[in-house]
Amino acid sequence: MATWSPFAILSSALQNAFVDVLLLLVALYFSNRFYSIRYPPNLPRIRENGKTRFSLRTRLAYYTDCANLYREAYDTVSIYRVLPKRAHSDSKQYSKHGKTCLIPGLGFRNEVIVSSTSLRWITSQPEHVLSAFESFRELDQLEYHTGSETLVTDPWQGMIVRRDMNRILERLVFVLNDEIKYAFDTRFETSADDWTELNLYKTMKYIVAQGSSRFTVGLPLCRNEAYLTSSAKFADNFVLWAGVMGFLPVFLRPVLSPLAMLLNHSTIRNIKREFKPLFEQRMKLLQRSADKNGSDEPEDHLQMMLRYAQTDRPSELNFHDISLRLCMANFGSYHQTSVAITNIIFNILASDPEYNTISVLRDEISAAVQEEQAWTKSTIAKMTRTDSILRETLRLNSFGNRGLLRKVMVDDLRTEDGVLLPKGAMVSMLAHPAQSDEAIYAHPLKFDPFRFSRLRESAADGSPAHEADTAAGLTFVSTGARFLPFGHGRHACPGRFLVDFELKMIVAYLVTHYDFAFVDADHGRRPETRWMAEAMFPPTAGKIKFRRRKV
Repeated sequence: MATWSPFAILSSALQNAFVDVLLLLVALYFSNRFYSIRYPPNLPRIRENGKTRFSLRTRLAYYTDCANLYREAYDTVSIYRVLPKRAHSDSKQYSKHGKTCLIPGLGFRNEVIVSSTSLRWITSQPEHVLSAFESFRELDQLEYHTGSETLVTDPWQGMIVRRDMNRILERLVFVLNDEIKYAFDTRFETSADDWTELNLYKTMKYIVAQGSSRFTVGLPLCRNEAYLTSSAKFADNFVLWAGVMGFLPVFLRPVLSPLAMLLNHSTIRNIKREFKPLFEQRMKLLQRSADKNGSDEPEDHLQMMLRYAQTDRPSELNFHDISLRLCMANFGSYHQTSVAITNIIFNILASDPEYNTISVLRDEISAAVQEEQAWTKSTIAKMTRTDSILRETLRLNSFGNRGLLRKVMVDDLRTEDGVLLPKGAMVSMLAHPAQSDEAIYAHPLKFDPFRFSRLRESAADGSPAHEADTAAGLTFVSTGARFLPFGHGRHACPGRFLVDFELKMIVAYLVTHYDFAFVDADHGRRPETRWMAEAMFPPTAGKIKFRRRKV
């Protein structure tokens, strides 16, 4: 019988591993060659000096130095014109002045970046030419981890927010305010004498989930910890699997999909278990109220979804499909809002020594709420400094750093500067560099809590800092080429008006009922946000200390 030495076993294992790696590299090469989109040679590749492919160094920069990569693409792009038998660097141009370029993206993706001056061009293209929904499908990869791409290609749960929920905003925020108070009082358990430390992101994630669930599914499910935990986990897994599947070459996505489905559907089953009694109750109510024009139905997102499915999507009026729509609605209301409020609170604390931020907020909020005696649109309109802090936070610390994502659906589309875009190409605009352009903002990378309230005052007085500035165009919910966290145009985030109320109500309750500060270990410094590829994550391990105010 043959015997094997340890060296021979190791050698054989290394040979097998080498062959496996070699086969994988060959598969990746052919995948990239046959699945990748062919871009025109006159479309400049960032940092590539006229080459028609990205180097490994440039591709790695997307993961290790994306902030500077995006800044370079925004500020200065070398434009190359392909002439017979040679290509040469023509001149230095500025992408923010109208030039299109190509940058590396996640995995094998390439992203076409159009200038911020192309805002009207990109938003005026019809859906069959530049598709927002198909870009969401490519970005989210739902068919591989949730199993239903129609959740983003036909996102009617979001349309309902725009059409129905925004009409009754003030009635919704009445119950939202009640839930925010309850969530704080149960999760911020402390006295007026002792400081208590907590993880800010984790705590805010549950406060946001609870508050948002109050206007989504109502009581008592919005206070069900199992439901909230599973719904928050779904939101986290959504981001994780969208990234993993987007990183993989196309031919490997179906291979890993069963694992993603297994893990994600386990979370969805947990959500369904908690949601089922409410679904059955609401379906009975839907049938009973059919003859009463819905007069005795709850006013929340779930009931609006059921009503819409009954009339416009009858094939989806079942427990499984409504559960998936609910999961997506929760993702939309939980994730970005949790990131935003975490950064907002850290920014309030960091700016307080220089700007006396907390005291200014307390005075403004007290005056606005006392005058109106309720949370109304008028109350929100009076909170201009709070609004400025929200907008300034998203200007610098937005989770996504590109906006207006679209997928090219035709063969003959040209950009305003004449670049022919291939069908299937992904097009977008750079957000963070535009929102921190030193030609527009003084000290653009500094958090200035009252930057936008001052700009609004100047615009209202007839002396705007920039010609296009208006007081209304500088609010948290307004959108444009210089502020893209919510997108722009007909596909702008429909829930931003509700988020506006929710964030301001959370800030108001925190600053008026609690003292809060950085923990001693941070020595008065804000925990840093961090870029992971193109996403900017909040300091998820960051803590604050707090205690009830003595009033």
